[in-house]
Amino acid sequence: MNIPTHHLRNWGIGGGLIAAAFAIWMFFFPELAVTHFAWAVEPRLSQVFIGAGYVFRAGFFFTIALEPAWHRVRWIYWGNLVFTGTLLLATFWHIDQLNWFFVTAHAWIVLYIVEPVTMLYLVPRSAWTDVPTPRGPVSPVLKWFLVGETALLLTFGLLLVLNPQFADVRWMWPLNPFDARIIAAWFLGWAVWAGTMAFARDWDEIRLAARLNILFGAALIATFIFFFPLFDFSRPTTIPYMVAVIALTAAMVYFYWRHERKPHPSPPTPLP
Repeated sequence: MNIPTHHLRNWGIGGGLIAAAFAIWMFFFPELAVTHFAWAVEPRLSQVFIGAGYVFRAGFFFTIALEPAWHRVRWIYWGNLVFTGTLLLATFWHIDQLNWFFVTAHAWIVLYIVEPVTMLYLVPRSAWTDVPTPRGPVSPVLKWFLVGETALLLTFGLLLVLNPQFADVRWMWPLNPFDARIIAAWFLGWAVWAGTMAFARDWDEIRLAARLNILFGAALIATFIFFFPLFDFSRPTTIPYMVAVIALTAAMVYFYWRHERKPHPSPPTPLP
């Protein structure tokens, strides 16, 4: 059986190591995240969210590095362009606020220009629809769940980019405009990834995406537990935010379990 592959292995390893370093930085070195990161990331809950986001990104990159079959990771394409594009938009929008005295500001800009451009040249030019190892169709209920998730994340992502001052009043913790637009990258990236997943015909195309969706949700839930005292429950959106993250993550766990239990159809027999 001819299974198309990609050339993203080293891209994934490099990106995974950088994302893991960023996650460790945000979680364990909060003072340095203010003084020596690409910009002054604060308050603490913004650091925590971005740290959880980079836990997901580390899993994202390492998953791509370890999975050679292109049809199982091609869902990343458009969402990753939106994710990195949003980070670049936020960076250039607030470029005067970068910590230019330290190397991370320069490295940040180079990283988020090189990463998407490199991806564009490393992905295959064909095999965008074939599923050589089918595992069964994606259920209509999961598709509609993904459509709903896309709409929800797109709404909040656009709000954070276009009107961070309005978002700050209604957010779960105080937001400055720079952090708000950076955080929007995870909302908009996942809006496109979820939308891409909704177009998939076969479960084998998106099962890794579902795992990473669960990983991101689990990382955010872990922040609720370990940083619980930092959350301000006088803000009316704090509890709904936690409930929504837990519910969306639990739903994806359920869908993953249901699809994995289904019997796998045999791949089509090639013609003689």
